[in-house]
Amino acid sequence: FQTFSVGQVLTSSQMNAVEVNIRDHVHGVSGVVAITGTILTVIDAAGDLIVGTAADTAGRLAIGTARQVPTVNAGATALAYANPITLATEQASTSGTSIDFTGIPAGTRRITVMLLGVSLSGTAHILIQLGDAGGIETSGYVSQSTNLAEASAVSIVGSTAGIIIYCLNAAATLHGSVIFSLEDASDNTWVAQGILSRSDIDRVVVTSGSKATSAVLDRVHLVSSNGTDAFDAGTVNISYEKSNDRENLNRSI
Repeated sequence: FQTFSVGQVLTSSQMNAVEVNIRDHVHGVSGVVAITGTILTVIDAAGDLIVGTAADTAGRLAIGTARQVPTVNAGATALAYANPITLATEQASTSGTSIDFTGIPAGTRRITVMLLGVSLSGTAHILIQLGDAGGIETSGYVSQSTNLAEASAVSIVGSTAGIIIYCLNAAATLHGSVIFSLEDASDNTWVAQGILSRSDIDRVVVTSGSKATSAVLDRVHLVSSNGTDAFDAGTVNISYEKSNDRENLNRSI
């Protein structure tokens, strides 16, 4: 090692010697093979992170795309960049008696079901049902929904077959969302709340409820409450969030 006095101005050769000493005494960090100025050569671009890739081993985590955040990967083996909110593919709700969204990953903590101009062909209500690897669950729900209008009696409907959204007539055209939040991961209990507007008339529809699935949730199913009325207008989509993704997003804002 070299020693220097306070205030001493180093020559270029002395600086080179310092660089060599630092390089040669970086122990136990595989991948750091040289130092150029103060930038480790493991970094290739702006935004790169140095991360541990194994015991006593460092590597490069390349910067993600816009608005992605670093998070633990699905196998809990490394850091990776991911979108904090995943938006599924929008589906038309213009035909058929049911709509399915599958492939929701384990670790999801919040799901938002979005309805845009959705209606049914008859007088049934809309049910949102949850499911897991065993299929869609059609019982065990606690749910009520109401149709609010100025200076009129409040009408309430309930269901144990799904989270219910008040419709009552074929003209009802709904715009809004229902949010499912995981209340207890140990028993897969979800709570729901939603507010939607009707574009066919001045009404607001409110819904809430809860449901514990038999296993980890991986799908959402929309269906008419009588099972026969068909969807005849609009589109539906969902988004979902995982806990560590949301926490990282909050830190980055």
